[in-house]
Amino acid sequence: MPPLSTDSTTRYAELDGLRFLASLAVVLLHFTYSMPRVAHIGPDFPLLGSIFRYGYLGVNLFFMISGFVVLRSARRKSLPQFIIGRIARLYPVYWLSCGLTFLGLYFSGSQVAGPVSWRQLLFNLTMLHEFFGQPSLNGVYWSLTYELTFCFLVALLIGCRLWHLLFPIILGWLAYTLVAGPLPVSHLFSYVFIPKHSAYFLAGMLFYVLQTRQHSVWQVYAALCLALALALRSDRAERQWAQQLYHDAPLNAWVAAGLIGLFFLAFYLIFGAQWRLPAQPVWSWLGRLTYPLYLLHGLGAVLLGPLNGKVNSYLLLGAALIIVLLVAWAAHVFVEQPLGRRLGQGLTHWQARRKAAARLPVQV
Repeated sequence: MPPLSTDSTTRYAELDGLRFLASLAVVLLHFTYSMPRVAHIGPDFPLLGSIFRYGYLGVNLFFMISGFVVLRSARRKSLPQFIIGRIARLYPVYWLSCGLTFLGLYFSGSQVAGPVSWRQLLFNLTMLHEFFGQPSLNGVYWSLTYELTFCFLVALLIGCRLWHLLFPIILGWLAYTLVAGPLPVSHLFSYVFIPKHSAYFLAGMLFYVLQTRQHSVWQVYAALCLALALALRSDRAERQWAQQLYHDAPLNAWVAAGLIGLFFLAFYLIFGAQWRLPAQPVWSWLGRLTYPLYLLHGLGAVLLGPLNGKVNSYLLLGAALIIVLLVAWAAHVFVEQPLGRRLGQGLTHWQARRKAAARLPVQV
């Protein structure tokens, strides 16, 4: 089998499939478990909820994918190119989500997450709101803070020209994660190096090193074993937090460990054993839907809440899934693609003009 491409523009059908599964797991967690039990929205699904309450791990799979994809996309880019690319990728559909969420909460008078304000909206639009102590408009936004932090660290890697030290840097971050433990965000180091979730980002980075053959294979696998152990330790803290939130039967440690192990196995099959899915356009489309689906699936509450008890629960769940998938598709086609492209082009032109102006001789 030919090796997987190292071209940073190539899409991996396997990662697109994993992205979609991760996003769907989060959606089903919220629709079948979190919404009825915490927000008291929609019907309760005892059986499905007992299965999809493990969907919280979908976010950690996202982090693992980001560890690989963000590092790979940054490899041959300048610092401005990387920053512009991340802004164009992350912000357009996020702004749409912020606006829709704010309008829904503001005009419905919902108090599920407390009253909302214009100040809160403005801070949320930056995606930096948690650094300023502002609450998220939407419960899923917390993960974007970690994604943005990881992008900042990769930007430092580019700006300081430290690519040749990538593997030692990963080992140093692993060592910090090992010593710090799954700390809550409470001080500067925990803000920057996110020890509660860093094992997943680091695992993705290590699979990038493995895929590009930048270091000794056995040393990469040894580091991956440590990353897996740290991910399992972090999961114990996450399960304890979930127990406090839901007041339900404890999450099974073996089930969670098995799912995390499957994440690592899937990455090994893709980047170690070079296993590939048949190339089909559907994988790319599913991958492109995941980000808007993740951000906008809360709109399903509009259907699940008012129709609860009036329509068969499973039909209602199916309808909600179809609607949020259609909304995600529309957001991708009509907002994410065109606005992201224009935003990227506009920032690139601005950067070029700024660079050209800096080269002009100073008039005396």
